[in-house]
Order: sequence, then C-alpha cells, then structure tokens
Amino acid sequence: MFLIQKYFKLEVITVVLLIVNLAVTHFLELDTFRLVRLFSLSILIGFYLYRRHVKSVWVIYAFLFFLIRDIAYQFFEVSWGAETYMTFATLGYFLLVLDRVPFFRGTKFSLFAVIFGLLLVVANGTILFELGNIVSNHVNNNLELLLFYLYGVSLITLILTAYYYNHRLNSMRSLLFLMMVFCFVASDIASCLAYYIDLQGLYYLDRTMFILSMALLVNLGLNIKGAAREEVDFISLQE
Repeated sequence: MFLIQKYFKLEVITVVLLIVNLAVTHFLELDTFRLVRLFSLSILIGFYLYRRHVKSVWVIYAFLFFLIRDIAYQFFEVSWGAETYMTFATLGYFLLVLDRVPFFRGTKFSLFAVIFGLLLVVANGTILFELGNIVSNHVNNNLELLLFYLYGVSLITLILTAYYYNHRLNSMRSLLFLMMVFCFVASDIASCLAYYIDLQGLYYLDRTMFILSMALLVNLGLNIKGAAREEVDFISLQE
C-alpha cells in the first residue's frame, strides 16, 4: 500500500497519461484516441475515488457527467452521440458553476472587475458565434446546433465564474480552478477546430489540455484542507 501511494501520485499519472495520449494521437486513428481519452478519464476518476474517503458530491457528479460525455464521444458522428456529448458537457460545466456560487454571497465588485468581465463575455461570445458559423454547416439537425450554443454559453459562464472566484478569494485553490477552466476552453476550441475544419495538429493541444483539466479537477477534489481554508477566508471577508 505504501509503495502504491509513493509512486502512483497524481503528478506521475498525469505525465504518463499525457505521453500516452500524445503518442496515440500521433500514431493512431481518431476512433482509437477517443477510446484512450475515455480510459484516461476513467483512470483519473478511479484515482480520485481511491484516494479520498470523504469526497465532494459536486466533484463526483461533475466526473459522472464528463464520463457520460466521453462515452457519447465514441459515437459523435451519430446524432444522439453528438447531442449527448454536448448535453453532459453543458451539465458538467454548469455544475462546477453552481459549486462556486456560494462564494459570491455579499460580493461587491469593482468597476474594473465588471468591465473586465464584460470584455470576457464579448470576446468569448464572438468566438462562440464564429465557431457556431463553422459548426452549422456540419451538424445533423437544429437541436444539435442549439445544444452547441448552450454548450458554449455554459463554458462562458464557467469562465466568468472562475474569474470572479479568483478575484474574490485570490487563493492557490481559486487560481488552480481558473487554470482548469482555461484548459477546458483551450481543449474545447482546439477539438472543435480540429474536427470541423480538419486542423489535425490541434488534436495535440486538445489532448494535452483535456488531461490537464481533468487532473486539476482531481486536485481540487482532493484538496480538502485548501477547501477548509477557503471557507475560513470567505467568512473573514464577510465580516
């Protein structure tokens, strides 16, 4: 047991998964590295469940939604596969938003923070609109396109949440959350461009950011002490 805990650390697992996913992306076909991505996610989820007796319900449900998303990813060319993928990605992102909402109670944002938040919305909304124009020529039906935009809206909402969360607490945990969301964004945009306009090289960025985002989510779920410190800091900010 000691040897398992000594050598099977999150950092080691993450590096191994990165190497495996990049190698598979380089040498094998799309169907294969989709399956490897699913196995990689399953390994990270298993690691999280193994390492903690007390677990965050929010993190468990988020992982469940992302796991269903990646199962559906295996059938992305079929309408129900794409629709299920986007639906559960959206649910996972909104769940992470809801998990951070309690930290916004009584928040008073500066004018700079509000303006910067609006700029984030405009910038990401423009990207979403441009990606929507690309995707609209490839979707199977209008429902799929609607789900794509909802998917994008959930990600923009998560970006704003991560920004204000870090702005409010400015802790190492909030910074890691912000980094995780950045990895979500980079992975989703890269995979969208790689798939819909055949920019194959972007799959390397997609796989890297995907593994890092899931590893950071594991880290957030395992960092119980950091979560407790945040609660104390948040209470002190309200006083």
